[in-house]
Amino acid sequence: MNEMTINFNEKNYIAKYNEQTGYYEVNLEAPEIGGIYEADITYTDLFGQSYEDTQVIQILAKEKIKIETNIVTMWIFDYRDFKVKDIVEISDYEINIDEETNANSIIKVLKKTDAKSKDIVMIKKNNEVVYWGIIDKIQNEDGKLLYEYTLKYITNIFDEDVVLNRNIETEELKNGGYYRFRSVLNYSKVIDVSGGSKENNANVQLWELNDTDAQKWRAEKLEDNIYAFICVNSDKAMDVLNETFSNNTNIQQYDYKQNTAQKWSLIYLENGYFKVKSNGGAFYVTIEGGSTENGSNIKIYENITGDDSKKQEFIIEELVEQKMWLEGIEDFIAETIKENFIENKDTFVNREYLEIRVKTHTKIKTSVRNVTDNLYNLHTWITNCTQLYGIMFTFYIENKKLVIEIENKSLNKELIDVNAQPISNYSEVFETDVVSKVEVLTNTATYYLYLLNDRTTTTDSTNQNRAEGRTERTFTSNFEDAEQKALDIMKSNTYNHNITFNYLDRIMKVGTPITIKTKESLIHDTYISSIKITQNRFVEYTCGNIRIKFIDKLLKERRSK
Repeated sequence: MNEMTINFNEKNYIAKYNEQTGYYEVNLEAPEIGGIYEADITYTDLFGQSYEDTQVIQILAKEKIKIETNIVTMWIFDYRDFKVKDIVEISDYEINIDEETNANSIIKVLKKTDAKSKDIVMIKKNNEVVYWGIIDKIQNEDGKLLYEYTLKYITNIFDEDVVLNRNIETEELKNGGYYRFRSVLNYSKVIDVSGGSKENNANVQLWELNDTDAQKWRAEKLEDNIYAFICVNSDKAMDVLNETFSNNTNIQQYDYKQNTAQKWSLIYLENGYFKVKSNGGAFYVTIEGGSTENGSNIKIYENITGDDSKKQEFIIEELVEQKMWLEGIEDFIAETIKENFIENKDTFVNREYLEIRVKTHTKIKTSVRNVTDNLYNLHTWITNCTQLYGIMFTFYIENKKLVIEIENKSLNKELIDVNAQPISNYSEVFETDVVSKVEVLTNTATYYLYLLNDRTTTTDSTNQNRAEGRTERTFTSNFEDAEQKALDIMKSNTYNHNITFNYLDRIMKVGTPITIKTKESLIHDTYISSIKITQNRFVEYTCGNIRIKFIDKLLKERRSK
């Protein structure tokens, strides 16, 4: 038996193999409403082995009538208050949206405006928004009427280095935020649940930082500056044993009850440290005997002053990455944008016209890449999230605000058939020529840096995600300069995408996941990684991260018979 069965819209169909096209074909009854649907596929080969897969099918709604005006306008908004500065008509332009190379877009305007660097632009073609960007620079030669605008894609408004984990400097914690308590006596020692236990009455102790969930605590705000601290590992609360509020009473973990034994407040000290006070009286979280040995008990004790007070003092560190793991990578990005660009303590830098909306919640146990000295570039991380996890960003205006929607669209694939749709200049490239290993020789030692498949870097030669490529060697006298020397070489890498094609009068977004059927009738899952829009009616698209699914292997198997 050699049969492929497709279940679509609660009906079963048998796909037939076409010798001429080399493809299994079937006619499906389309639903009345357009949208994205799933088809469940089962296949049994000649040896009786079965395979299963799910493919997405796009049902197109009736196309709307467009009024072609060929007018392209650029709206210019002030980057501080988002007021419209000007609206100009443009005729000569090359719009590039490529977050991998961060390519520039060039717009030529025959009008002087009040536009400045950092101002936001929106470009409309036939009254549809095709581009959002920010102005990088404006050039004018010899006082001519022609002004050339160099633009960066809109996500570059977040092209800043931001802090990853931060030490708290206020008694106000985030409700639902994640934290770690470091001892002032030894910063490498933290409050921990013994043995990573998930049981009631497990001891709360001091232990070497190991980044396990037994050392991470979720703050649940009960009242102003009254919190419960819930261990991430066990979902149990930090608790005073038997609600006994006296010196040397042990602290344990216990089922979350919101009782007095589980209520704590923070006392911020002038040196930037905290004391954690029990709500059951004037008792504070204390390291027994001031010992920094692993396993030292955590108890409550009356307020201690002088040099011994350090046994009651802690640094509270916010663990922002935990939000990705337990809530969603979209939530993590949204909160980071709010903290740095909308609700920053330095109100001068805030852009209050920005509004963030999270539409999906993709829980991923991952970490921010390329962190140096606890800093990382937010724009680079946003780009990585689009490429690696299908996280996309949609910009539009609503109620005089620039709304940013963050959504995982990895399941909503566009279906592209290069043989059937209005596509030209199709090409495939499967090679890259990159430096994947750098050896930096110095006067004292050799520094090694390796490229990973997601284009981040590591110093771990055993990492299973190392990328293929060339080795390059260089020299710098000081070892402390070797890391930057290696990074500069890695950054000079250029990459060839896998598939490029031109599509007539069709605008898709960077990051849009697509399923593409090639000229050889192979089907690939990929995404739009680059777009070029010019005066030509064809839009140029580039795709990356080609992945072959099992159905392609079946076709290859069938053709080889």
